[in-house]
This record gives sequence, C-alpha cells and structure tokens, in this order.
Amino acid sequence: MAEKKSRPYNINIDDVSFINVDNKFMGMSIKNSNNVFVPEDNTSSKFNLYKDTPESLDAFNKAVYGSSKESYLNLIEEASSEEQSQYFADADKKFKNEQFLEQQRESTNLAFTGVADASEKRRKNLYRYPFDIDTNQDHLEIIRYNYVRPNLNMSKSAGRENIGGGAFSSVSVGKRNQGKNVTETGKILEGKAEGDSVLGDPQSIVLLPMPKVTDVNGVEWGKSELNSAGLTALNVTNFLTGNGRLSGKDQDDRENDALIRQAIASRREIGSAREGAAALYTGTIAKLAGTLTGSDLDADTFLARQGGKVLNPNAEMLFQGPVIRDFGFSFIMIARSEREGAEIRKIIKELKLGMAPKFRSTTFLENPDVFSLKYKSGNKILKTVNRFSPGGLALTTMRVDYSPNGYWSAYRDSQPVAVKMDLDFTELRPIYLGDQQATPDDSVGL
Repeated sequence: MAEKKSRPYNINIDDVSFINVDNKFMGMSIKNSNNVFVPEDNTSSKFNLYKDTPESLDAFNKAVYGSSKESYLNLIEEASSEEQSQYFADADKKFKNEQFLEQQRESTNLAFTGVADASEKRRKNLYRYPFDIDTNQDHLEIIRYNYVRPNLNMSKSAGRENIGGGAFSSVSVGKRNQGKNVTETGKILEGKAEGDSVLGDPQSIVLLPMPKVTDVNGVEWGKSELNSAGLTALNVTNFLTGNGRLSGKDQDDRENDALIRQAIASRREIGSAREGAAALYTGTIAKLAGTLTGSDLDADTFLARQGGKVLNPNAEMLFQGPVIRDFGFSFIMIARSEREGAEIRKIIKELKLGMAPKFRSTTFLENPDVFSLKYKSGNKILKTVNRFSPGGLALTTMRVDYSPNGYWSAYRDSQPVAVKMDLDFTELRPIYLGDQQATPDDSVGL
C-alpha cells in the first residue's frame, strides 16, 4: 500500500494534511491544540468540507502526478467510503496507542531524574508485543525494578507503619489526612498503603497481550494432637508466659482466655481430674514396661486391650502459615515484520537481564532485579481479575522455545517465525488481610 501524506495546508483556522493511498484520496489529519496531527473521522462534517477544497485537489495531484502538471485532474479520485472508514479506524487506533505509549515513557522516565542521557533511557526502556499493541484494551504490564532492602524484615502487610516501599507507590493525601495512607479506594489505613516492598528504581516496562489468567490462594493448616500429658505441658507453658503476655497476646486476648478457663473450671468435676492423673500415670507405666521388655507397648494399646478405650488425642486443625503464590504465563509471539522481530528479541533479552544475579566477587552475589505485574486497560488496573502482591515478584523460570511448531522456521534474517515464551513468577512475600482490604471493594482482590 503506497501511502503519501501531504504538507500541511492552512484551511480556515486548521492545519490539514491530506492522505492519498494507491493514487486515491483516503483521508486527512488535522493539527490539534497540542500541535499534533490527529486522524479526522471520514463521517464528520469537517472532513466532508475540507475534502472538496482546492487544497485537497492540489495535494491529490501532487501525490499522484508529481511535477507533471499537464496530467493534473480537476476532481480527486476517492477511495470507497468503506475503505475510508477502515483507514480511519486503523489510523485512529494507531494514534491513540502511540499517545498512550508516549505517556508511559514519560511517566517511567520520572524515575530517571538525574541519570545521564535520560532521553536515551526513554527510548530504550519500553518494549511491547505486538509492536502495535492497543493498550486501551486489556493487557499485562511488567515493570522491572532494582532490588532494594531497607528493612531486615520485609514480610509485612499494608495498613501498618513500617519502613520500605517502592517507586510509583506514593499516594497523595489531603491536609486532613496528613500522616495517614489512603488507598485508591479512599480507605485510610495505618501505615503504608502498599505494604513493604523491595521495589527500587524502575528500569523498564514490557507490555504483553492478556494471558490466560488464574490465581491460586492458599494457607497451610495442619493436624495437631495433644493427650492429657501434652495439655498439662501446655497449661504450664501458659502459666510461665504470663497467660500469654509473653507469647504476643494482647490484653483482650488474655482476658478472654481467663474467662474461658473460669468457665471450664466451674464445670470441672473431681473425677475428670482423677482421670487425667490416671491417664498420665498409665502412659508412663506402659512406656516403662515396654522399655523393660523390649516391646512397643504404649498407653493406647494397653488401654484398648484392657478396657476398650484410648487416650483422647484432642485433635485440631491449626493454622501453620501462609503460602506464597506462583504465577505462570505463556505467550506465542509471531514476528510480522523485521521491526517486530527485533522487538521480540529485545523483550526476551530484557527479561533475562532482569532475572540474572549480579556477580560482585567470589564471595558475594547481589540479588537479581524484581518485577511488578499489573493487568491493565489504558492506565487503569483491572478489577475483574486478581492483582499481584505490592511487595514485588521474582522471575524464577523463563523458557523460550524458538521452534514451537516442532521444526525450524525462520525469515531471511534467521528470525524465528514464532517464539513461545513461558514465564514463572513468584511473589516475594505472602498476601495478608491488610493487603486484601487495601484493594477496591468492587474488585476480586489480590
């Protein structure tokens, strides 16, 4: 498709550039208040007015016949209305996407203040596939950050006072809320709204199409058993810790425990105390007898054979800790042009650079860079799918298949026609209640 754009013509108060494709008038663009030429809708009144002007005819003849003025026509030859509509749709999409990408470049470049040759950084720190990705549609944003560690313990929740944080995480608050943290939902939290993170200065942005989206949340619960002897030991421990004072319980927890103990004591019968003592005695004697005779005799075996009963294990499921989440993504990237092939190679290289540890000496290594992930549409984070830990993620595994079809297929420059890239990320800290509460009420949370 041979496309020719004319020089700007001043018509009324507008600067207009006419576009001819394959020797037919196709469309126009008009300069806006920011001195940027914007595609004009072919159904607008302004489009139809400027189309039939001497300036449009002049642009058409120069585009088609050049300096051969004897061949100039008195009327332009137009493409069909369907062709013009399709051209405008494509041009408008491309324009809006370029504007958004430029905004992304500018916002990212704020982190490079004071860095030498910031303009060069701006050109190099944004990568995307496909090259003409429409960022006003749903997509995945991956930002690479330097790893920083301002605190010995970085596993902390949002909604509490702590040291740490990352770039792009500041939240502006009004005078009334100075010293407080406000989430994007307007909730006021104690401490940093994003929780602790190891995200330092941003290094680059990679934009990719929406992958298959899945999130798996989990916590560890385990079975716990305590016989009467164990319960006795538990009571002794509780006494030695000041009824929980030294084990992290607050005053309300300790008062509640005291009420429970009083209620239990008021209903305890002497017989139950005797049973506890008898169980402890039986267990001790059975263990001793088993040791002396070389057998595996325990209290439950003895009691079951003697009286058809066993010691009560007092079994419970107890919380044992959180599970750190993993995320896996798979992308098929097809190079539709030499330029897009180069962009695919840059994306692969950039992610490899981000996950590589830094050699300092035979004694020490420095951490690889870390990442933040966001599902976005335009500049907004999606509410309809999960979000990721504000503490950052590590790229733990990267697999690149340069022959996903099972055989080598490449262009003249040896760029593979298709590349399959699998990425495995792991969040750097667990998700806590405060993190979930800091997300919008109408979202699915983290």
